[in-house]
Amino acid sequence: MLKGKISRLHQLIARQRLDWQFKLAYHLFSDCQVIFLEDLQIANLIRRCKAKLGDNGQFLPNGQSAKSGLNKSLQDAAFGQFVQVLEYVAWKLGKKIIKVDPKGTSQHCWKCLNKVSKSLSERWHSCAKCGQELDRDYNSALLIQKIGLFSTQEEDITSVKTAVSFSLAEESRALP
Repeated sequence: MLKGKISRLHQLIARQRLDWQFKLAYHLFSDCQVIFLEDLQIANLIRRCKAKLGDNGQFLPNGQSAKSGLNKSLQDAAFGQFVQVLEYVAWKLGKKIIKVDPKGTSQHCWKCLNKVSKSLSERWHSCAKCGQELDRDYNSALLIQKIGLFSTQEEDITSVKTAVSFSLAEESRALP
């Protein structure tokens, strides 16, 4: 009897989450024709950290306890399911989703596409070439948008690498 109540409660939560995801997807597409997403591999994000062994054969701290909270949050939010819902709603409304390869999106400047290497702990983006100064995540979001907009012009542009090549080609055509 208790198992049945718990099961129904989990089912209710799952349905509420799915309902919220559909409402959010329709709301997002009410304002735009295309949405750009990072093509994240969820399974890689929630994978456990590799064990670290010390010289004496004992296990060393590997950060798994801190990462487990992030893993639970990603799974609880059902991010992968939301992307599927977004794709379905886009298809149903005749709109578009463009997925951008996440490699390098936090290591390049969104404005000039110059590579600005930084560690994961650095949260601020500063480009020496064009002078852009902004939050690292906001820079990545703008870069994903820029790559997505490039991909609406040229079909094969879905990564930083192809965007840099496209931008250089555009610049060389603009020069007399």
